[in-house]
Amino acid sequence: NVRNDIIIRGGAPNENVFYLDGIEIPVINHFQTQGSSGGPQGMLNVSFIEDVKLSSSAFGAQFDNALASVFEIKQREGNPERVSGNIRLSGTEIAGTLEGPINPKTNFLVSARRSYLQVLFKALDLPIRPSFWDFQFKVAHKIDDKTTVTALGVGAIDHFTLVAPRNATPENQYILDATPTINQWNYTTGIGIKRLINKGFINVALSRNVFNNSVDRFEDRQEGDESKRILKIRSQETENKFRLDVNKFVNGWKFSYGGMAQYVQYTSDYYNRLVKEQTDDQGNVTVPEQVINFNTDIDFVKYGFFGQVAKNFFNQRLLISGGIRTDMNTFMDS
Repeated sequence: NVRNDIIIRGGAPNENVFYLDGIEIPVINHFQTQGSSGGPQGMLNVSFIEDVKLSSSAFGAQFDNALASVFEIKQREGNPERVSGNIRLSGTEIAGTLEGPINPKTNFLVSARRSYLQVLFKALDLPIRPSFWDFQFKVAHKIDDKTTVTALGVGAIDHFTLVAPRNATPENQYILDATPTINQWNYTTGIGIKRLINKGFINVALSRNVFNNSVDRFEDRQEGDESKRILKIRSQETENKFRLDVNKFVNGWKFSYGGMAQYVQYTSDYYNRLVKEQTDDQGNVTVPEQVINFNTDIDFVKYGFFGQVAKNFFNQRLLISGGIRTDMNTFMDS
């Protein structure tokens, strides 16, 4: 199983938090396991990345839900002089990138990628058929000398199924029939505002992310025939986020404080036929159907506040930083 799970200081992959230009990105991989952060193929366009900062301990109090590490990824801005781009072709995918100025104060970056692994694997007569799309953009606009607005987005469409090879054995066919078809899509989009103030700056971030999972399995792979359905899973996670932080620098001290609010929704629809109904020649039921069927619809609000202070000592050889954070939610009454 080839995956790029990130494990830091013994933490699970879902204990890492990723920020792209100040916007939290919950999904960074194709075919990602729900509730985790790993997957076999990365989504982010690495040619957009200018800098990455990893905090594997003592990360700032402004980061909520971080247990193992925080990745702060900074993207470069588009070419301010002229429009340019490229098309890349590899053995598994084709990708295109375009960048340039929109006006003297605005520039953009945009990319799209399409895999054709399913074509290659079909030619090689392999049973797996993965395919994906991904998209990414960034637009930066300088309102004035003190205020910059950045809009960004990342999204992907994933499809995974299995097809019997030409010389499939009965054992191979059984495994293929027992494996469901998986479809996923996700996106994160957000707007960040940075405003310079006296001896510091203010950051405001507003974002939305959605992760949608669909899993289906039918008898003898008769896709779409509901009478043959064995398994159906539909789940969707949606988060709408707002964060404000103020950063001040006074006599070598850095003071940060702010808060965040989130509206979270989670829905799921689950159906699994464990045993198919069986009847005798007279139509009498000899084995009753056994089914698991349920759905979930949850929504709640999360909010939190933080404060942090830091200072360098001994010619910046020693950094001492301390912070406090409190988080609340409406998921439970107590």
